[in-house]
Amino acid sequence: MTRWYCTLDAIKDELGDTGTANDARLRRYIASASRAIEDMTGRTFVPVTDTKRFDAPDNDWLFLSYEDLSSLIALEDGTGAIPVEYCRLYPLNMTPKHTVMVDAGAFGRGFEYDDPLGAIAVTGRWGYCEDVTPTGLVLSADVANTTATAIVLSGAGCEVGWTLLVDTEAMFVLAVSGNVATVERGANGTTAATHKTGAVVSRYVVPADIEQACLEMAIATNNTRTSGGIRQESIGEYSVSYGASAAIPPTAQATLRRYRRASV
Repeated sequence: MTRWYCTLDAIKDELGDTGTANDARLRRYIASASRAIEDMTGRTFVPVTDTKRFDAPDNDWLFLSYEDLSSLIALEDGTGAIPVEYCRLYPLNMTPKHTVMVDAGAFGRGFEYDDPLGAIAVTGRWGYCEDVTPTGLVLSADVANTTATAIVLSGAGCEVGWTLLVDTEAMFVLAVSGNVATVERGANGTTAATHKTGAVVSRYVVPADIEQACLEMAIATNNTRTSGGIRQESIGEYSVSYGASAAIPPTAQATLRRYRRASV
């Protein structure tokens, strides 16, 4: 899974762990907690670029069937492309979006199709949010549009578990050594591309309470790893089991309830 909701450095700081002997185990716990957060809320908190298909509506309003749309890239119906400038996303003043309206008056037509089933293709960045923040770093060397995974940065400070954004490509940080980051290229549906020296390196940030929930859940698993048995936690109709006796901390449970999508 290429979406972590807290970093390796963050959990090690909480545990006072200054070595590397436990890194592999802590990575597994972060990944497991991040998956559980997505499963239990029905949402992703780092955007995934993808094309999803929907049944055509009988008017100009397309409800996205409980999907979270962060931003629209392209829209196509049975006739062809509908330029995004003729589309309006709702709700207007908040994210994520759940409805696309085609301005038929400005575009000259609404949705057109022969068979309504799966007739509308929506390409976008899907997720609860797509907030980014500067890392203060830039690329110190060109990066080719290949599977090359080592990128050289202008300084230190990159963390394992960050999802970087360079131009339009997302990169998941797998390891860091000094100013060299080993990354997974083309993460979360993006495409590996060529990047020039000096390209700005940003990173995606998730809501602070989601980050804290991930941290608490991973630490709970770590701290109970020697206990036997299976522990199951439930939120509504959804339940998750941990191999150790790791209970989901109450504050994390409360956070996930707040973010849980109605369709889950």
